Amino acid sequence: MPDTPRPLDAVDRRLVAALGADARQTNKALAEAAGVAPSTSLERVRELERRGVVRGYHADVDPAALGRRLQAVVAVRLQPKTQAVVEEFVDRVWALPETLAVSMVSGADDVLVHLGVTGTDHLRAVVLDSISNLEGVVDERTSIVFEHRRKHVIEPFDPATGLPLRD
Repeated sequence: MPDTPRPLDAVDRRLVAALGADARQTNKALAEAAGVAPSTSLERVRELERRGVVRGYHADVDPAALGRRLQAVVAVRLQPKTQAVVEEFVDRVWALPETLAVSMVSGADDVLVHLGVTGTDHLRAVVLDSISNLEGVVDERTSIVFEHRRKHVIEPFDPATGLPLRD
């Protein structure tokens, strides 16, 4: 369980940015990027992991290379919006092999389900057979993803001002 969040100092921010840009680089390269000794870099990265700031290291794999040529986001409304109904829905869609991500959101929709499928027939089957008929689903809207971009290096914000922190 992560500790109570505390602000990252300039060294931590440089380490996080360097890891975001290339998590496979050596500790020596990380230390150089952060302007610290390799022993300090190693200790700081371990502390960032312990605090839950760095939550893991992942390969960025193209879903199409795994046969998932089509991605879609399914926006779902649930009724009743009880904890039990929401948790059961999220658990069920998370278990689907087509699910890439699940987000619980506020607003008109309750849950967004990001799917990766082989094509439109597969998408139709998943939405109709595996999502729409789950308990609590009262509405769903499906949007095809034309392009997906994700930032791997995320600029930290100053909690006091809401502005980006710059070193």
